[in-house]
Amino acid sequence: MPLDYRDTGRGRRSVVVAGLIAFILQVALGPQFALFGGRINFMAAFACAVALQGEVGPAVIAGFISGLCYDLTAAVPVGLMTLVLTIGSFVLASMSAGMGGGLSARSFQLLTIIIVLECVIYGLALVIMGIEGSLLTGLLVHGVVTGVLSSAVGALFVLGLGGGSSTSRGFSARGKGTRYKSIR
Repeated sequence: MPLDYRDTGRGRRSVVVAGLIAFILQVALGPQFALFGGRINFMAAFACAVALQGEVGPAVIAGFISGLCYDLTAAVPVGLMTLVLTIGSFVLASMSAGMGGGLSARSFQLLTIIIVLECVIYGLALVIMGIEGSLLTGLLVHGVVTGVLSSAVGALFVLGLGGGSSTSRGFSARGKGTRYKSIR
């Protein structure tokens, strides 16, 4: 049985580096940059980008750690974003299990839907707890605007983690004179 010397930690290393970048951006730019009252949630974007890779275990771990980092760096209830991102990452990883991990139209749709839903649920929970006074502000500003801004950043994280397109794997009619692409 020959030994396989491939670097199996390469994928984990890129996820850790992207997580550190998301954390630094969340701490440095998150509170500073606002558009129409909504702020970019870099941690939610990172958690959803990891979840789009299709593996449930790492997605849930990334969602939990991202949510905890968000909760500990903002003046919000500790554990709320952790719960929302953990469940959202589980749902997104379960939905995208067979998609391949790249940025396609379908993966961007799923990313946007899940991030907006996470932000709307978070805004609704803030209203229910009495932290946010207005339902309209909680749902539209904390929910929709923050979700749309965060999904744009999430697409960049997906590009960084999974490559440009999911069509680089599997069957393709284009190529070097063959109907099948080589396995890399």
